Amino acid sequence: MANKARITIKFFVSYAHADQEYAIAFMDEFKEMSAPSEKYEYVFWQDTEILPGENWRDEIRVALDNCEVGLLLISPAFLASKFIDAEELPQLVGDKTKPIIPIMLKMVNLKRHNLKGLDGNQIFRLKVEGVKELKSFAQCSASQRTDFVYDLFDKVESRLDKLHG
Repeated sequence: MANKARITIKFFVSYAHADQEYAIAFMDEFKEMSAPSEKYEYVFWQDTEILPGENWRDEIRVALDNCEVGLLLISPAFLASKFIDAEELPQLVGDKTKPIIPIMLKMVNLKRHNLKGLDGNQIFRLKVEGVKELKSFAQCSASQRTDFVYDLFDKVESRLDKLHG
């Protein structure tokens, strides 16, 4: 049976460098989960792809211009980042911006933190049976992290289906 051509989706991955350990762990699992997608080919851009000597600010702007979806790995450090606030969020949040998929990498206080315009967006967290509070990726055990990424992948595919109907 011949494979149908998949739709390529370019993601701009935004995260705070203070969260690099969790961001790498999350992205490793999400790349593995999304790779065999039947309908979409996931292409992720992260600032780790900037080569030595390149102007990193210019490279980030080009990547933001070329992406189709922003993948936002939210944490207190993400919300506190002046660079993310000034350079990345204006192209990803608000009027006439690109679709985003906000993910709770580390817990933030949804009532007391300045969510930088994300308060109107559903932020993905894991629902664990028998636990009242939804969990961030960092709060999950190893097996729950797999559940986190599995559930997220299903919701991302549904969101992409809506965008590419």
